[in-house]
Amino acid sequence: MQGWMKSVMTRAVSSGDGNKLADALNVVASKPVAGYGQWAGIAAAGAAKAKAGDIDGAKESCKKCHTLYQEKYKTTLRDQPW
Repeated sequence: MQGWMKSVMTRAVSSGDGNKLADALNVVASKPVAGYGQWAGIAAAGAAKAKAGDIDGAKESCKKCHTLYQEKYKTTLRDQPW
């Protein structure tokens, strides 16, 4: 996931292209992780914001997910295929 985030998500965010960002967030939403209850909902909400042109709102969704799950994911699932 780390490689995908760096190559796809980072580019989508830095481009400011709402459609690309929405597509990337929809991919994340389509891959819920057991034990990460809000994962898919946060990503879907971010995708909707990005699609509507609210890039800052979409980035807030990214931040929310990272705040909730990034450390746990890194320590428990980082080496697993995504």
